[in-house]
Amino acid sequence: MTINNNIYYFESLNDLVQKINSNYSTNTLVLIDQNLSLLNLQKSLNAKNILINVSETTKSLDTVNKIWQIFFECELDRTSDVLIIGGGVLLDLAGFAASTYKRGINFTYIPTTLLSIVDASHGGKNGFNNEFGKNQIGTFNLPKSVFVCFEFLNTLDENNYKNGLIELIKHGLIADEEIVLTMFSSTEYKVSYDLIKSGINVKTKIVNEDFLESNQRKYLNFGHTIGHLIEKDSKFQISHGQAVAIGMYYELLLSKIYFGLKDELINLYLKFLEKINFTYSYNFQKPKTELLQILKNDKKVINNNIEIVLISDIAKPKLMKLNLEKLIEVAYE
Repeated sequence: MTINNNIYYFESLNDLVQKINSNYSTNTLVLIDQNLSLLNLQKSLNAKNILINVSETTKSLDTVNKIWQIFFECELDRTSDVLIIGGGVLLDLAGFAASTYKRGINFTYIPTTLLSIVDASHGGKNGFNNEFGKNQIGTFNLPKSVFVCFEFLNTLDENNYKNGLIELIKHGLIADEEIVLTMFSSTEYKVSYDLIKSGINVKTKIVNEDFLESNQRKYLNFGHTIGHLIEKDSKFQISHGQAVAIGMYYELLLSKIYFGLKDELINLYLKFLEKINFTYSYNFQKPKTELLQILKNDKKVINNNIEIVLISDIAKPKLMKLNLEKLIEVAYE
Protein backbone atom coordinates (compact mmCIF):
# COMPACT_ATOMS: atom_id res chain seq x y z
CA MET A 1 0.00 0.00 0.00
CA THR A 2 1.28 3.49 -0.87
CA ILE A 3 -0.06 6.91 -0.04
CA ASN A 4 -0.13 10.15 -2.04
CA ASN A 5 -2.14 13.18 -0.89
CA ASN A 6 -4.46 10.97 1.18
CA ILE A 7 -4.86 8.55 -1.73
CA TYR A 8 -4.30 4.98 -0.61
CA TYR A 9 -3.76 2.16 -3.12
CA PHE A 10 -4.80 -1.44 -2.52
CA GLU A 11 -4.18 -4.43 -4.74
CA SER A 12 -7.00 -6.57 -3.33
CA LEU A 13 -10.44 -6.30 -1.76
CA ASN A 14 -9.14 -8.22 1.25
CA ASP A 15 -6.57 -5.49 1.91
CA LEU A 16 -9.26 -2.82 1.52
CA VAL A 17 -11.66 -4.55 3.92
CA GLN A 18 -8.87 -5.03 6.45
CA LYS A 19 -8.06 -1.30 6.28
CA ILE A 20 -11.70 -0.36 6.85
CA ASN A 21 -12.27 -2.82 9.69
CA SER A 22 -9.09 -1.84 11.52
CA ASN A 23 -9.43 1.94 11.16
CA TYR A 24 -13.12 2.78 11.42
CA SER A 25 -15.32 2.58 14.48
CA THR A 26 -18.97 1.81 15.00
CA ASN A 27 -19.60 5.53 14.43
CA THR A 28 -19.13 4.89 10.70
CA LEU A 29 -21.62 4.32 7.91
CA VAL A 30 -20.62 2.59 4.67
CA LEU A 31 -22.78 3.27 1.62
CA ILE A 32 -22.34 0.63 -1.08
CA ASP A 33 -23.58 0.80 -4.66
CA GLN A 34 -26.26 -1.83 -5.27
CA ASN A 35 -24.34 -2.95 -8.36
CA LEU A 36 -21.69 -4.38 -6.02
CA SER A 37 -24.08 -6.59 -4.07
CA LEU A 38 -22.68 -9.80 -5.58
CA LEU A 39 -19.28 -9.06 -4.04
CA ASN A 40 -20.88 -9.42 -0.59
CA LEU A 41 -18.79 -6.60 0.83
CA GLN A 42 -21.59 -5.86 3.28
CA LYS A 43 -20.93 -9.22 4.99
CA SER A 44 -17.22 -8.51 5.40
CA LEU A 45 -17.46 -5.06 7.00
CA ASN A 46 -17.78 -4.49 10.73
CA ALA A 47 -19.25 -1.01 10.33
CA LYS A 48 -22.91 -0.42 9.65
CA ASN A 49 -23.46 -0.56 5.89
CA ILE A 50 -26.33 0.00 3.47
CA LEU A 51 -26.77 -0.89 -0.19
CA ILE A 52 -28.15 1.94 -2.30
CA ASN A 53 -29.34 1.98 -5.91
CA VAL A 54 -28.50 5.07 -7.99
CA SER A 55 -28.10 5.96 -11.66
CA GLU A 56 -27.54 9.01 -13.83
CA THR A 57 -31.31 9.35 -14.28
CA THR A 58 -31.82 9.40 -10.48
CA LYS A 59 -28.92 11.78 -9.81
CA SER A 60 -31.30 14.30 -8.30
CA LEU A 61 -32.28 16.16 -5.16
CA ASP A 62 -34.82 13.41 -4.40
CA THR A 63 -31.99 10.88 -4.11
CA VAL A 64 -29.89 13.28 -2.02
CA ASN A 65 -32.85 13.64 0.32
CA LYS A 66 -33.05 9.83 0.65
CA ILE A 67 -29.38 9.74 1.59
CA TRP A 68 -29.87 12.51 4.17
CA GLN A 69 -32.72 10.43 5.59
CA ILE A 70 -30.39 7.43 5.89
CA PHE A 71 -27.89 9.60 7.77
CA PHE A 72 -30.54 10.75 10.24
CA GLU A 73 -31.93 7.25 10.73
CA CYS A 74 -28.40 5.99 11.44
CA GLU A 75 -28.02 8.84 13.96
CA LEU A 76 -24.79 10.13 12.43
CA ASP A 77 -23.25 13.10 14.19
CA ARG A 78 -20.51 15.54 13.24
CA THR A 79 -17.81 13.12 14.43
CA SER A 80 -19.09 10.33 12.16
CA ASP A 81 -17.41 9.03 9.03
CA VAL A 82 -19.17 8.03 5.84
CA LEU A 83 -17.40 5.65 3.47
CA ILE A 84 -18.83 5.71 -0.05
CA ILE A 85 -18.16 2.65 -2.22
CA GLY A 86 -19.33 2.99 -5.81
CA GLY A 87 -19.06 4.73 -9.15
CA GLY A 88 -19.07 8.42 -9.93
CA VAL A 89 -22.82 8.92 -9.53
CA LEU A 90 -22.90 7.59 -5.97
CA LEU A 91 -19.71 9.46 -5.06
CA ASP A 92 -21.21 12.73 -6.32
CA LEU A 93 -24.56 12.25 -4.59
CA ALA A 94 -23.34 10.92 -1.26
CA GLY A 95 -20.39 13.31 -1.22
CA PHE A 96 -22.82 16.22 -1.56
CA ALA A 97 -25.11 14.77 1.10
CA ALA A 98 -22.18 14.34 3.53
CA SER A 99 -20.87 17.84 2.72
CA THR A 100 -24.17 19.41 3.72
CA TYR A 101 -25.48 17.09 6.46
CA LYS A 102 -25.24 19.01 9.75
CA ARG A 103 -23.01 21.45 7.83
CA GLY A 104 -20.59 18.70 6.88
CA ILE A 105 -19.23 15.39 8.13
CA ASN A 106 -16.13 13.45 7.08
CA PHE A 107 -16.45 11.21 4.05
CA THR A 108 -14.08 8.90 2.20
CA TYR A 109 -14.40 7.89 -1.43
CA ILE A 110 -13.82 4.30 -2.51
CA PRO A 111 -14.27 4.42 -6.32
CA THR A 112 -15.18 1.18 -8.08
CA THR A 113 -15.15 2.09 -11.79
CA LEU A 114 -12.17 3.15 -13.88
CA LEU A 115 -13.89 6.46 -14.59
CA SER A 116 -14.36 7.23 -10.91
CA ILE A 117 -10.88 5.94 -10.03
CA VAL A 118 -9.09 8.31 -12.43
CA ASP A 119 -11.46 11.27 -12.21
CA ALA A 120 -14.66 11.53 -10.14
CA SER A 121 -13.13 10.62 -6.77
CA HIS A 122 -10.49 13.36 -6.94
CA GLY A 123 -10.94 17.10 -6.75
CA GLY A 124 -13.74 17.66 -4.29
CA LYS A 125 -16.55 18.33 -6.75
CA ASN A 126 -19.85 16.75 -5.82
CA GLY A 127 -23.50 17.38 -6.59
CA PHE A 128 -26.46 16.37 -8.71
CA ASN A 129 -28.39 17.08 -11.90
CA ASN A 130 -31.61 19.04 -12.38
CA GLU A 131 -33.85 20.02 -15.26
CA PHE A 132 -31.37 22.68 -16.36
CA GLY A 133 -28.43 20.35 -16.83
CA LYS A 134 -25.76 18.07 -15.39
CA ASN A 135 -24.19 18.76 -12.00
CA GLN A 136 -25.82 22.17 -11.73
CA ILE A 137 -26.07 21.99 -7.94
CA GLY A 138 -23.04 21.06 -5.87
CA THR A 139 -20.14 22.01 -3.64
CA PHE A 140 -16.36 21.96 -3.56
CA ASN A 141 -15.48 19.74 -0.61
CA LEU A 142 -12.60 17.27 -0.54
CA PRO A 143 -13.03 13.78 0.87
CA LYS A 144 -10.97 12.91 3.91
CA SER A 145 -9.29 10.15 1.90
CA VAL A 146 -9.61 8.21 -1.34
CA PHE A 147 -9.11 4.44 -1.28
CA VAL A 148 -8.25 3.06 -4.72
CA CYS A 149 -8.63 -0.72 -4.90
CA PHE A 150 -7.51 -2.11 -8.24
CA GLU A 151 -9.39 -5.39 -7.80
CA PHE A 152 -12.62 -3.53 -8.51
CA LEU A 153 -11.43 -3.15 -12.12
CA ASN A 154 -11.79 -6.92 -12.56
CA THR A 155 -15.54 -6.60 -11.92
CA LEU A 156 -16.17 -4.15 -14.77
CA ASP A 157 -17.69 -5.11 -18.08
CA GLU A 158 -15.82 -4.05 -21.20
CA ASN A 159 -17.91 -0.97 -21.97
CA ASN A 160 -17.74 0.32 -18.40
CA TYR A 161 -13.96 -0.05 -18.43
CA LYS A 162 -13.71 1.80 -21.75
CA ASN A 163 -15.76 4.68 -20.38
CA GLY A 164 -12.96 5.27 -17.89
CA LEU A 165 -10.33 5.22 -20.63
CA ILE A 166 -11.87 8.40 -22.05
CA GLU A 167 -11.18 10.36 -18.86
CA LEU A 168 -7.68 8.91 -18.79
CA ILE A 169 -6.92 9.94 -22.37
CA LYS A 170 -8.40 13.36 -21.58
CA HIS A 171 -5.92 13.79 -18.75
CA GLY A 172 -3.15 12.83 -21.14
CA LEU A 173 -4.24 15.21 -23.88
CA ILE A 174 -4.25 18.20 -21.56
CA ALA A 175 -1.19 17.40 -19.45
CA ASP A 176 0.77 14.16 -20.03
CA GLU A 177 2.19 13.12 -23.39
CA GLU A 178 3.32 9.70 -22.10
CA ILE A 179 -0.28 8.72 -21.27
CA VAL A 180 -1.43 9.64 -24.77
CA LEU A 181 1.39 7.95 -26.65
CA THR A 182 1.10 4.79 -24.56
CA MET A 183 -2.66 4.52 -25.08
CA PHE A 184 -2.45 5.33 -28.79
CA SER A 185 0.28 2.77 -29.46
CA SER A 186 -1.05 -0.12 -27.38
CA THR A 187 -2.82 -2.97 -29.12
CA GLU A 188 -4.73 -3.73 -25.91
CA TYR A 189 -7.45 -1.49 -24.55
CA LYS A 190 -6.67 -2.28 -20.90
CA VAL A 191 -4.01 -0.15 -19.23
CA SER A 192 -1.47 -0.68 -16.46
CA TYR A 193 -1.96 0.37 -12.87
CA ASP A 194 1.01 2.71 -13.26
CA LEU A 195 -0.69 4.50 -16.15
CA ILE A 196 -3.85 4.86 -14.07
CA LYS A 197 -1.77 6.38 -11.27
CA SER A 198 -0.28 8.81 -13.81
CA GLY A 199 -3.79 9.89 -14.75
CA ILE A 200 -4.70 10.38 -11.10
CA ASN A 201 -1.55 12.45 -10.62
CA VAL A 202 -2.60 14.76 -13.47
CA LYS A 203 -5.94 15.40 -11.81
CA THR A 204 -4.62 15.88 -8.28
CA LYS A 205 -1.76 18.14 -9.37
CA ILE A 206 -4.14 20.46 -11.21
CA VAL A 207 -6.64 20.47 -8.35
CA ASN A 208 -3.92 21.20 -5.76
CA GLU A 209 -2.87 24.24 -7.77
CA ASP A 210 -6.38 25.52 -8.52
CA PHE A 211 -8.96 24.01 -6.19
CA LEU A 212 -11.81 26.44 -6.92
CA GLU A 213 -11.39 26.30 -10.73
CA SER A 214 -10.30 29.86 -11.35
CA ASN A 215 -7.68 28.98 -13.95
CA GLN A 216 -5.98 25.72 -14.98
CA ARG A 217 -8.53 23.43 -13.33
CA LYS A 218 -10.81 24.48 -16.17
CA TYR A 219 -8.58 22.37 -18.46
CA LEU A 220 -10.21 19.29 -16.94
CA ASN A 221 -13.43 20.31 -18.73
CA PHE A 222 -11.90 19.31 -22.08
CA GLY A 223 -14.59 17.48 -24.05
CA HIS A 224 -17.17 17.97 -21.32
CA THR A 225 -18.99 21.05 -22.61
CA ILE A 226 -20.32 19.26 -25.66
CA GLY A 227 -20.22 15.92 -23.84
CA HIS A 228 -22.66 17.07 -21.17
CA LEU A 229 -24.90 18.50 -23.88
CA ILE A 230 -24.98 15.09 -25.58
CA GLU A 231 -25.83 13.37 -22.30
CA LYS A 232 -28.70 15.78 -21.68
CA ASP A 233 -30.00 15.53 -25.25
CA SER A 234 -29.95 11.72 -25.13
CA LYS A 235 -31.75 11.68 -21.76
CA PHE A 236 -28.60 10.02 -20.41
CA GLN A 237 -28.93 7.03 -22.72
CA ILE A 238 -25.45 7.86 -24.01
CA SER A 239 -22.83 7.00 -21.39
CA HIS A 240 -20.65 9.72 -19.91
CA GLY A 241 -17.49 8.26 -21.43
CA GLN A 242 -18.98 7.97 -24.91
CA ALA A 243 -20.43 11.49 -24.71
CA VAL A 244 -17.12 13.00 -23.62
CA ALA A 245 -15.29 11.02 -26.31
CA ILE A 246 -17.49 12.70 -28.94
CA GLY A 247 -17.13 16.05 -27.19
CA MET A 248 -13.34 15.79 -27.33
CA TYR A 249 -13.46 15.04 -31.04
CA TYR A 250 -15.55 18.15 -31.72
CA GLU A 251 -13.25 20.21 -29.53
CA LEU A 252 -10.21 18.81 -31.35
CA LEU A 253 -11.80 20.08 -34.57
CA LEU A 254 -12.18 23.50 -32.96
CA SER A 255 -8.55 23.25 -31.83
CA LYS A 256 -7.54 22.81 -35.46
CA ILE A 257 -9.53 25.89 -36.49
CA TYR A 258 -8.35 28.22 -33.73
CA PHE A 259 -4.93 26.89 -32.70
CA GLY A 260 -3.66 24.97 -35.71
CA LEU A 261 -3.84 21.52 -34.15
CA LYS A 262 -2.38 19.03 -36.62
CA ASP A 263 -4.59 16.50 -38.40
CA GLU A 264 -2.14 13.77 -37.37
CA LEU A 265 -3.21 13.99 -33.72
CA ILE A 266 -6.90 14.10 -34.59
CA ASN A 267 -6.52 11.00 -36.78
CA LEU A 268 -4.63 9.14 -34.04
CA TYR A 269 -7.47 9.97 -31.66
CA LEU A 270 -10.02 8.64 -34.14
CA LYS A 271 -8.02 5.41 -34.47
CA PHE A 272 -8.03 5.12 -30.69
CA LEU A 273 -11.83 5.47 -30.61
CA GLU A 274 -12.09 2.86 -33.35
CA LYS A 275 -9.90 0.50 -31.30
CA ILE A 276 -12.26 0.68 -28.33
CA ASN A 277 -15.39 0.66 -30.55
CA PHE A 278 -16.54 4.16 -29.58
CA THR A 279 -18.13 6.46 -32.11
CA TYR A 280 -16.95 10.02 -32.75
CA SER A 281 -20.24 11.63 -33.81
CA TYR A 282 -23.75 12.18 -32.49
CA ASN A 283 -27.02 13.26 -34.11
CA PHE A 284 -28.75 15.68 -31.77
CA GLN A 285 -32.46 15.09 -31.25
CA LYS A 286 -33.37 18.57 -30.05
CA PRO A 287 -33.39 21.60 -32.38
CA LYS A 288 -30.61 24.16 -32.12
CA THR A 289 -32.82 26.60 -30.23
CA GLU A 290 -33.37 24.11 -27.40
CA LEU A 291 -29.70 23.15 -27.29
CA LEU A 292 -28.75 26.81 -27.03
CA GLN A 293 -31.10 27.20 -24.11
CA ILE A 294 -29.49 24.22 -22.38
CA LEU A 295 -26.02 25.65 -23.01
CA LYS A 296 -27.02 29.03 -21.56
CA ASN A 297 -27.39 27.30 -18.20
CA ASP A 298 -23.86 25.92 -18.39
CA LYS A 299 -21.79 27.15 -15.43
CA LYS A 300 -19.10 28.42 -17.82
CA VAL A 301 -21.35 30.78 -19.80
CA ILE A 302 -21.06 34.57 -19.47
CA ASN A 303 -22.85 36.98 -21.84
CA ASN A 304 -23.72 34.27 -24.38
CA ASN A 305 -20.08 33.17 -24.60
CA ILE A 306 -18.71 29.98 -23.13
CA GLU A 307 -15.16 29.39 -21.96
CA ILE A 308 -14.09 26.23 -23.74
CA VAL A 309 -10.93 24.11 -23.52
CA LEU A 310 -8.94 23.49 -26.69
CA ILE A 311 -5.38 22.28 -27.30
CA SER A 312 -2.63 23.38 -29.66
CA ASP A 313 -0.79 20.06 -29.12
CA ILE A 314 -0.58 17.30 -26.53
CA ALA A 315 -0.21 18.81 -23.05
CA LYS A 316 -0.72 22.33 -24.40
CA PRO A 317 -4.26 23.28 -23.38
CA LYS A 318 -5.82 26.63 -24.21
CA LEU A 319 -8.82 28.47 -22.82
CA MET A 320 -10.88 30.57 -25.18
CA LYS A 321 -14.28 32.21 -25.16
CA LEU A 322 -16.55 31.02 -27.92
CA ASN A 323 -19.97 32.24 -28.96
CA LEU A 324 -22.63 29.63 -28.21
CA GLU A 325 -23.93 29.67 -31.78
CA LYS A 326 -20.47 28.83 -33.13
CA LEU A 327 -20.15 25.94 -30.68
CA ILE A 328 -23.51 24.54 -31.75
CA GLU A 329 -22.54 24.79 -35.42
CA VAL A 330 -19.54 22.51 -34.89
CA ALA A 331 -21.58 19.98 -32.95
CA TYR A 332 -24.36 19.99 -35.55
CA GLU A 333 -22.12 19.47 -38.60
